[in-house]
Amino acid sequence: MRLAMSDTPTDNISRSSGIFITGTDTNVGKTVVTASLGMALQRKGIHLGVMKPVETGVGPSEEESQADGSRLRHLLSPHHPKHLVTPYAFHDPLAPLAASRRAHQPMDLALIKERYRELSKNSDFLLVEGAGGVMVPLTEQQSMRDLISFLELPCIVVSRPTLGGVNHTLLTIQALRGIGIPIIAIVLNPTQSSQSSEKEQLQIDSTVQLIRELSGIPVVGPLPFEPLIETHWEEGVSKLAEDSTIIQLTELVMKTA
Repeated sequence: MRLAMSDTPTDNISRSSGIFITGTDTNVGKTVVTASLGMALQRKGIHLGVMKPVETGVGPSEEESQADGSRLRHLLSPHHPKHLVTPYAFHDPLAPLAASRRAHQPMDLALIKERYRELSKNSDFLLVEGAGGVMVPLTEQQSMRDLISFLELPCIVVSRPTLGGVNHTLLTIQALRGIGIPIIAIVLNPTQSSQSSEKEQLQIDSTVQLIRELSGIPVVGPLPFEPLIETHWEEGVSKLAEDSTIIQLTELVMKTA
């Protein structure tokens, strides 16, 4: 039996000029999914823009190479200005509000929306990647969920297909639906090698089955674990862009574009 989390089995998604990629937690693979989806969309001829509105843990040496916003900006063509792609980048690897406080730089959602609109002028479609999960605070009164709502974008939720994934995924869905944010798809992304023990594989299989059964939302994946992501990031992302999971996700996204 499906959980009674909405009146219909899928969300009512209106046409939009972009999508927000969020996750059930930090380090679930939002940037990998955003980048591979972006490459797949570009290969279909879509003039794409990307945005990572808030990023933490960005030091001087990482700013142009390892930072998520920088990776997205340089992976997709044409490159957009850094101040538009990532309006807020903080040095400390903390939750956004904590990092913002330490930097004495409060965040303004109106500024993020202004930068989003600027990027939209030169793009057919925008992929916006969040930081952490949907309830991560950005200000004393506003969370990542509020930013998604403020930008008026539907969501893709990236989740782990491992033990704990059911709880995290369903809580994220409830949080988004609670303020009327449409969800296009759930993407299951393993963050460890696919060489699992029999017990671990059983946990993965049952997690995937329950998320498909209970979410009432299209579920794609799990994505294959791609070791090139760690050593040759762009090559790994390009390979994932050709995977059937990303192809399926691309088709779902194009129905909203």
